[in-house]
Amino acid sequence: MGTTTAPLILQNRSPTRGQVLVDVRVRAELNISAFVARQKVTGYVLDHMSDHMGSDEPSLVVDGERFLWRVPIYLSVLPHGRLGQVGAIDVDAQTGQLLVTQELVEEMQRHAQVLVERAAS
Repeated sequence: MGTTTAPLILQNRSPTRGQVLVDVRVRAELNISAFVARQKVTGYVLDHMSDHMGSDEPSLVVDGERFLWRVPIYLSVLPHGRLGQVGAIDVDAQTGQLLVTQELVEEMQRHAQVLVERAAS
């Protein structure tokens, strides 16, 4: 089995200065690949949000005992192209479940509106 390096997101606030050493070893079997997680999110976004949104390369996030693929969502519109990231959707790397709420969808739609307004001005 190969070793993969992935970002670790700490839930507590990181120190803003001084020295810090974080040494973490975690082993887990991921049932869902980054590719599959991205496909699931892209399908969800196209079916439930907008065909002007797409997904980017996922990052592996360790959240307590759960492993999640965090898939960034971006907005693109013609003639401007990609305007920026509007949010991210997490996918459980063990079960494949999308961790998306109505509040998250609404927040991403608000971010998309801000990006569109900036591009128009």
